[in-house]
Parts: sequence; structure tokens; C-alpha cells
Amino acid sequence: MAQSTTLSSVGTSTPILLNPVYKTTTVQLSATSVSSATNLTIQFTLDDPTTTPAPTVTWADLSSAIAVSSAATLSGGLIYTVLSPLGGLRLNSSAISGTFTLKALQSITG
Repeated sequence: MAQSTTLSSVGTSTPILLNPVYKTTTVQLSATSVSSATNLTIQFTLDDPTTTPAPTVTWADLSSAIAVSSAATLSGGLIYTVLSPLGGLRLNSSAISGTFTLKALQSITG
């Protein structure tokens, strides 16, 4: 079952906690009501956010999923597949217009 998080204001979304045992994660980004350019990135962590104290969790941009997006860019949504274990995913934005939903589905086979 896919997990999801939503972002509609500047800042970061609630993280999606992932199982680092799973080898493949498919990530889908969709948007609604986008009216102007948005600076949005998908971020990941290799740390386990459930056991590591929050100050030591390191987040980085998923390089293939850096999106400075407009309504036209996201009209059909975006999808990525990550072929390595991840501890978590979240959305980060410094300028946002609309509502963005990030979904993640993991597979133990790779």
C-alpha cells in the first residue's frame, strides 16, 4: 500500500517513513491548483527517522527529482524509481502555489 504526504505551504511536509530493508521505492508526485511557478524538491534520508534523534537525521535532495515546476510541468504528474534502500521521503519548498502530494510504494524485490 502506498504511503503519502501533502504540502501546500512553504516548508517541509510530514515525512513518509520507509522500511530500509526494501530495495526499490517508486515515488509519484502530483499537483492540484498550481497557478504559478513553484520551487519544490523531493528529499530523502538514509537515516531511520524512527530510531535516530531528530537533530541527527540528514535530509538531501533526490537529485533526479528536483523540480522547479509550473502547472504545465506537473499536468500528468511525475514518477521516479529509486533502486536503493531509503529511510524516509518528504517534500521541501521555498516557494509554492498549489497542493502537492508525494506517494511512495516500496518493493522488496529489485
